[in-house]
Amino acid sequence: MATCECNLVGLLNINYSGIISANIDGGTTVEISDEGLILLGATINTLSISAYAFSPGGDWFLGVSCPSTAQAQVQWVQKYDCFNDTTHFIPKSGGKASITGGPISGVTLECDPNVVTDTFSANAQSGPSTAYITTERRDGFNLRYTGTPIQVESGSPRPYVINLGPLGVLTVYLQSFNLNVSPPSPAIVNYSFVFTG
Repeated sequence: MATCECNLVGLLNINYSGIISANIDGGTTVEISDEGLILLGATINTLSISAYAFSPGGDWFLGVSCPSTAQAQVQWVQKYDCFNDTTHFIPKSGGKASITGGPISGVTLECDPNVVTDTFSANAQSGPSTAYITTERRDGFNLRYTGTPIQVESGSPRPYVINLGPLGVLTVYLQSFNLNVSPPSPAIVNYSFVFTG
């Protein structure tokens, strides 16, 4: 039978400032062979973190006045060693990234081949007098984020050690990073990490 523990989120100290939400989800590979044997594989989990992208008292908009985003993805090949019950994470392609709008304080595209396209966003949900936005999207590789709470460099895939306070310390691998700045709303950063459990 599953256990359930209920605590107040305000009392959860996970050693990072500005956390809005944190979730862990995943599962174990279970297969049945042609002979009817149950085969258990790796347990792969995902850690998702959403947080404010500025330090207390810092610039809510990271220096931008128009909506801007920065995103990066890192793909991992997962190889399960059934003899040692270990999963190895091997980077498949490092650091495909883009910045839309900007420039955003604390965000750089380290490998910028000058691939720029126009973007457009219109939404009349709030009425016909709602403003629409045109801006540029810059595609490249190796997005570097030096802000809070977790700094990333997508072009150098590596393990991150994340301290979740009473939940323990995890060694995780960055899958995706997304920073969204839409003044007058504060800048929010979202991370997705993969790990074995």
